[in-house]
Amino acid sequence: MKTKRINSLMIALLMATLSLSAQTSSDEITLTDKDFGLASISNDIRSAEINGQTYYYTIVKSNPNFAVIVAKKKAYNKYKEVILPETFVGEDGQTLTIVGIGVKAFAKCRSIKKADLPKTVRIIGDEAFGNADVGDLSLKEGLVKIGSKAFLNNDLKDIHIPDGVEEIGEEAFYCLKSTIFQRNGGGTLYIPKSVYNIGKHAFSMTQNGWGMWFHSRRKILCLPDHVNLENCKDMGISRDPVEEYLKGK
Repeated sequence: MKTKRINSLMIALLMATLSLSAQTSSDEITLTDKDFGLASISNDIRSAEINGQTYYYTIVKSNPNFAVIVAKKKAYNKYKEVILPETFVGEDGQTLTIVGIGVKAFAKCRSIKKADLPKTVRIIGDEAFGNADVGDLSLKEGLVKIGSKAFLNNDLKDIHIPDGVEEIGEEAFYCLKSTIFQRNGGGTLYIPKSVYNIGKHAFSMTQNGWGMWFHSRRKILCLPDHVNLENCKDMGISRDPVEEYLKGK
């Protein structure tokens, strides 16, 4: 009986981990990767003026008050910054809450230098800013998951993952130009204790690994307890700054 009870608790905890909850006023919704994948390829794409720029979005199917900012071919190619509020007024006059950035929403938008996302965003989809040129990134507490290749090949020097993030996908911050090409490199890396899963090569600097020498110049401000000298390389984090961080604990 005791074993069954423990197993039931473990299953309940696992289910809670797999579900990402977002809440605004009295509305509550469970968000999954599937929701965002469907939203990002939905035919029901609408547009709205947000902070003087046109963005495209879809409504989260299970809650009409929530919206995901999605890709639209060449729509954002000339934008220099993406600064999103928590809420905006949609096409039908309804106030919508931004809860996610869809798959490839701003991918290959080389003009984008700055991204400031609100605390209502729970998920940043796969390749959301992949191959953009973001050098100034602000993520807020409230974010739960950063998708694979979300910031692939951008220009970030400092990486601050907000407290509350649980998962960072494969190659999420892979191949950051500022660390590879500037010999004085440096920068800081903050990964909160809340992160339980870091994908392969999430913080790798180059495809063949030779850029790790530059990466070793980063100063680590925080790491989850499960990151150690044995497994850090698989995540793309150099041993030198990890060792320095662990010594200072």
